[in-house]
Amino acid sequence: MAVTKTGVPSSLRGALSYDLQVRDNNRLAEQRMDRSKDKINILFLIFGGQIMGGSERLVYHLASRVNRDRFNPSVAFIKNDILKEFIDLNIPLFEVSKTKRLDLSSMRQISRLIKDNDIHIVNAHHFMPMIYSFYGCKVSNDAKLVYTEHSAWEIEQPPLFWQVVGSYVLSQADGIVGVTQEVATQLRNMFRTSPVKTRAIVNGVDLYGMSRGEDGLSKADLNIRENDKVIGIIANFKPIKNHLFLLQAFRELLRDCCGVKLLLIGQSVTGESLSTEREIREFIHTNELDQNVILLGYRKDIPSLLRIMDVCCLTSSREGLPMSLLEAMADGLPLVGTDVEGIREVIVNGENGLLVKVGDVYGLKCALMKLLGDDSLRARMGQESKLSVARRFSLDRCVKEYEELFMSVSFNENVSRQSANG
Repeated sequence: MAVTKTGVPSSLRGALSYDLQVRDNNRLAEQRMDRSKDKINILFLIFGGQIMGGSERLVYHLASRVNRDRFNPSVAFIKNDILKEFIDLNIPLFEVSKTKRLDLSSMRQISRLIKDNDIHIVNAHHFMPMIYSFYGCKVSNDAKLVYTEHSAWEIEQPPLFWQVVGSYVLSQADGIVGVTQEVATQLRNMFRTSPVKTRAIVNGVDLYGMSRGEDGLSKADLNIRENDKVIGIIANFKPIKNHLFLLQAFRELLRDCCGVKLLLIGQSVTGESLSTEREIREFIHTNELDQNVILLGYRKDIPSLLRIMDVCCLTSSREGLPMSLLEAMADGLPLVGTDVEGIREVIVNGENGLLVKVGDVYGLKCALMKLLGDDSLRARMGQESKLSVARRFSLDRCVKEYEELFMSVSFNENVSRQSANG
C-alpha cells in the first residue's frame, strides 16, 4: 500500500505509485477537510506504532483538540497501519508506505499528500519523520515544517552523517519543539538550532479524564484481595524500560512484606528487534513470583487500573516525558522512579514521589517499602501529584501552546507572501 486514507484504500503499483480509490463515499464525506481559506491545514506526521505510546497520544490529543475554527487537522502514519483510536476523530488519516531503511518513495508520497491536501504546516514527531518531511515541505512544496522531539537520548543516536543532515534540515525548519526543557536544550546543543525557533512545550495530560470517581475495575476483578497493596508499572517490554530492575527489587521486597501485588501493564511490540518479554516471564517463573506479579498486556482502561494501584513506578534507564507517570499523577498517586532525564522532570524527590538510582535494587526496594508502609505519606504525596500535574502538565495548556506556535508560523508565512506579492 503506497498511500491510503481511512476508508480509501490503495494498493502499491510500483515504488512511486500514489493511488487513492473511493470505497465509501459516506465515510469520505465525514472525513473531508473544510478547506476554508481562513483555516490552517495541519498534517501531523509520525512513525505509526501498533499501540498508543506517549508520542501517539500527544498527536492524538493535538489532532482532537486544536481549535477547529482555526485549524484543519489530519494525521499521516509512516510504515504502520492507522491506529484504531484515531478513526473516530473524523479527520483525514493517511498511511505512507516505507519498505526500505531510507525510502525516497516515502518522501515523495508525503510530498504528494502535502500538495493534494493543501497542507500549510507539517508537524513531524521524532527525528526521521522530520527528515522525511523536509522534501515535501521545503523542496517540492511551500509548507511550514514544525519538528517535535520526544526524547534527548533519541537525538544522540544518529551517526555523524545524520547529525550533519539534521543540522541542515533544522536550519530550514520553521519551529523546533522539545517535550521538556532538557530535550529542547539538547536540540540546541546537538544541532545548533536557532534559540528563536527552538522551544519547550511540555506534554500534558487530560486532568478531567483521569477522575478517581469513575466506575471501573475492582481489585477482585484481578483476583487481588482488598487489603493487598498494589504497585503498577505502565510500560511496553523494551530494554530501556528496565522491568528486570523492578522485578529484582520486588523479589527482595516480598522477603520482608506480604500481601503485595505488582501489575505489569504493557506488551512486546511486533516488529521491534528488541523485546524483554521472554526474560521477564522467565524471571517471574524462576523466582516463583507468579502469584504476586500480574501481566495484563496492553490495556485501554488505564484510569480504572490506576484506581487499583497504591504506587505507580517507572524504572526506565532513559526517558522522554513519561505520560504514564503524568496520568498517575492526575489520578492522585505517589510515584517511584529512576533518577533519569524525563522522570526527574516529573518526580520531585520527597514531594510527590521518590527517586532512586538506576540499578540500585536495595534503594528501589526501600523506596517502595517506605510508601507501602505509610498510608499518610502516600496520601500526602498523592495529593502533591494532583496539584503538581495541574500546575505544570495540563493538556489544555499544552494544546494552547501548540496552537500559538502554529499561528505564529502561519503568520510569518502570510507576512512573507504579502511581502513577495507587494
